Amino acid sequence: MALLLRTLLLLALAIGGSAALAGQACLVMSDEASAFGEAAEALGNELRSAGHRLLSFPPPLRAEDSAALNNCALIVTLGARAAQGIAALAPRSLILHTLLPRSAYERLPLRAEDARRVSAIFIDQPASRQIELLRVALPDWQRVALLVGHESLEMGQRLYAAARDRRLRPTLAQLNEESELYPTLQRTLAEPSILLAVPDATVYNNRTISNILLTAYHQRSPVVGFSPAYVKAGALLALYSTPAQVGQQAGEAARLGLATGSLPPPAAPRHFRISTNPYVARSLGIQLEDPAFLHERLERSEGSQ
Repeated sequence: MALLLRTLLLLALAIGGSAALAGQACLVMSDEASAFGEAAEALGNELRSAGHRLLSFPPPLRAEDSAALNNCALIVTLGARAAQGIAALAPRSLILHTLLPRSAYERLPLRAEDARRVSAIFIDQPASRQIELLRVALPDWQRVALLVGHESLEMGQRLYAAARDRRLRPTLAQLNEESELYPTLQRTLAEPSILLAVPDATVYNNRTISNILLTAYHQRSPVVGFSPAYVKAGALLALYSTPAQVGQQAGEAARLGLATGSLPPPAAPRHFRISTNPYVARSLGIQLEDPAFLHERLERSEGSQ
């Protein structure tokens, strides 16, 4: 089926020619995961509302896709793998990378002249928003623990600086290998602290998350995650953007790119959600407001800056 779809797509692009595709947007997904599907639907709705079409390239990308991609006025990628594939093929189109961490975007081979042609909507939240959430949700807590790997070190440093700016007391520990995780975690949480998780699969993954949550709980330290799955697993709360929210924002940026020939600068998600776990809050003796209240406070704080 994927081969048939690819053949039909290449045929349509060949027949249409570059002139007919001057306003054509093309989509490249890392895989068929449901999250990418949600983002693609929101992106497509936004583009169709402005009269644009969105053609999808079946994953994975191949070398023979390069010519067809050059006929796209704008290419949108979903996920880090798709971004890496497009970077390797280096099409001349406008390129908008989405649903990938900022660290993954910064590792792509970009040139200075790509600044107006290549952009991104990151999946991770801005450091200032994450730290402000801690101040709003947990005003009595001053200590913030950050555990990072090599890939998330810069993110950890941004969070550390933002916490210091808000007069909190952060600690930053970097892990070189997974075996260091639990001794480092116990040392870092020797005094109860907010453990602020970061999207780094070398630290927070399916093998480690249960033990991280249990260790933090035994140390009487709340965990703040970056997806609703963390709250279901036992984190106190989580700050995240849904794939649909990122997809809508990407659609708005894509519309601008197709209209003007240049993309806005790389940006964090504009819209976000908050999930909380009242059972964990009660177990830790924490008074926690409901998500709607926290969301309103956070939006109001950002609006006043």
